[in-house]
Amino acid sequence: MFVTMKKLTLATTVSVMALTGAALAADMDGVSEIRVSTSYDAAQDSNAAEHFPEIATDVQVAIAKLIPSSNNAADPIIRVDLRKVALDGDTMLPDSAEFNQLEGVVAIDTNTGEGGQSFKVNILAATDLNAVPEGYIGIAPSTEDFYNAMVEGFALNVAEQYGTVNEAGGKISN
Repeated sequence: MFVTMKKLTLATTVSVMALTGAALAADMDGVSEIRVSTSYDAAQDSNAAEHFPEIATDVQVAIAKLIPSSNNAADPIIRVDLRKVALDGDTMLPDSAEFNQLEGVVAIDTNTGEGGQSFKVNILAATDLNAVPEGYIGIAPSTEDFYNAMVEGFALNVAEQYGTVNEAGGKISN
């Protein structure tokens, strides 16, 4: 029963993210390109590239699901640089490949030469099994659950920020 509840909770979270993404996409202009790269490596005492070689592609796909693409070369380009994958601040991930922090910098470049914007995205997932009420059994999400939540949460934040940018690349003023 608890496994079913965990799956139901995860499915509900994913469904809410999908509905939010659909609402965001309906209200925003398209982008001509989405580029995602990583800048962490062994020199920075990080083994994230070994554990998650496809994370840049996964983030790119997640963003593309939320922000409409365009064939117009004059539309903005989104560039993402993933800079940190960590477990409680430690960039040397355990063999289990668990992580709960994903950090990066996003740049929205206009092809008009006007404006442009950059911002940080820092995602933190936490599960406090100590807060489980008496009489209940706490079940921590799997590594795959965390991975998907982190990637989708990062993409959702990028889409929300992109939705606040005007055609010149500046923040929309209300």
